[in-house]
Amino acid sequence: MIKQVVIKNVRNVCRQLLIVISLLAGAFLVAVFIKSIGFPVVNAAVVYVLSVLLVARFTRGYFYGILASVLCMANYNFFFTQPYYSFNVYDKSDIITITVMLIASILTSTLTSTNTGKLLHASKLAEDRESQTNILYQITSSLAKASGVSDVAAVSVQCLSNLLDTDVLCIMSAEQNSSRSLFQARRGDRRIQISEVGNGQIEEYSSGKKVIPIGDPSNQYGVICIPVTASQKSREREKLVPAIIMQIQSAMDREKFSEEKKIVKIEMEHEKFRGNLLRAISHDLRTPLAGISGTAEVLMSNLKNEKDRDLAEGIFEETNWLTQMVENILSLTQIEDGHLVLRKQPEAIEEIVGEAVKHARKIAGQRKIILDIPEDVLLVSMDGKLILQVLINLIDNAIKHTQTDGIVQIKVYTDKNHVWFSITDNGSGIKAGDLPYLFDSFFVAQEAKGSSRSGIGLGLSIVRAIVQAHGGRVFAENDKGGGAVFRFYLPVKEIDSDER
Repeated sequence: MIKQVVIKNVRNVCRQLLIVISLLAGAFLVAVFIKSIGFPVVNAAVVYVLSVLLVARFTRGYFYGILASVLCMANYNFFFTQPYYSFNVYDKSDIITITVMLIASILTSTLTSTNTGKLLHASKLAEDRESQTNILYQITSSLAKASGVSDVAAVSVQCLSNLLDTDVLCIMSAEQNSSRSLFQARRGDRRIQISEVGNGQIEEYSSGKKVIPIGDPSNQYGVICIPVTASQKSREREKLVPAIIMQIQSAMDREKFSEEKKIVKIEMEHEKFRGNLLRAISHDLRTPLAGISGTAEVLMSNLKNEKDRDLAEGIFEETNWLTQMVENILSLTQIEDGHLVLRKQPEAIEEIVGEAVKHARKIAGQRKIILDIPEDVLLVSMDGKLILQVLINLIDNAIKHTQTDGIVQIKVYTDKNHVWFSITDNGSGIKAGDLPYLFDSFFVAQEAKGSSRSGIGLGLSIVRAIVQAHGGRVFAENDKGGGAVFRFYLPVKEIDSDER
């Protein structure tokens, strides 16, 4: 490496000296021609000064201009002042001429070299900046055309390989412990090699290379591996690498957000389709279920045969169960679509709870339902239909988890700012592991799975949504005496006389 640098410097010096000799030889020939045609010898001095200016223009540094100045004056003294072919000077005026010419030549060569150096430096700087701008533009254009994070990685290694004229690797980050994608661009090869590498091979590929991460520690896409090079051109262009890495990260962020947006759009379309399908099916099922339920209730009253009456009762119970599920599905679609509209008005608690109990008694069988409501009339601003659905869901849930001779207690009480509803059963209670998930959509307790009426896990999630929409909260816990307790409250506001 040192030998190459020395040879390069020697060649440069020889080239500069050749320029000096050539220009001085040309100046000498022109001065001889001027003298031969009878012009004053002083004109030869002007030719020599011109040659010094030319030397300063076409060489680098002050040395060659000063050397040319000294050689020109020595040449002028030797060939064009008396005595000829001698460095002696007889005429004192020639001494002044030679001295002034030497000083003028040195000053002009120095000034010319300085200005030339500045101009060359400015020109080189402008060319470098133009080149860097073109490179960044080309890379930005290539990254803009990339589609997907993997495509961005492939384009990145190709652009960096062309820029630095060397091999470039890109090792993408892996999800969990899976293998990583390796993108490799070799010098002078337009093809991108893509392969899978294990975590144990990363050190092998990155050894002896400059490793540059893409992204920040919290969101790192991968790393770029560049060989440590001694090329001056490559070292200059490596200054662009941080800016290029930022462009690569921006392109990967763009593609990542684009992919996430597509996934969200697809999920939204699926949810919209699912909601529309459920809504359509539920609406279509409402009418026939109401007819079946009504017919079964009439048969229960008119049939004399016990077996036939039991059969009609079974039809009635199953129809009511399906009807409640349909109502829950409709409510779920409204909640998910954001179309759940509260039509609040003052409602008497006694009427709402009474309607829920009336429904519950039809499916309670031999279970005992105990009602505890304050004697005073309680008027609360609510959507009566939705709160009725909440109570029906909670009471149905209590009945399902209570033995056939069990007890379900419904209690209403107030505090300063709330009216509380409590539904308690003496069943098996709630498993501790199920408590955090009871109000999640589609959650079904393990012991309920496989039951013919286990449901699909919508009732309690709808309860929570409706109660929260009213500004309340719902709670579930195990009763100390056995069984489960579901409680929820609604905020109490003073009812104006106009509302009454």
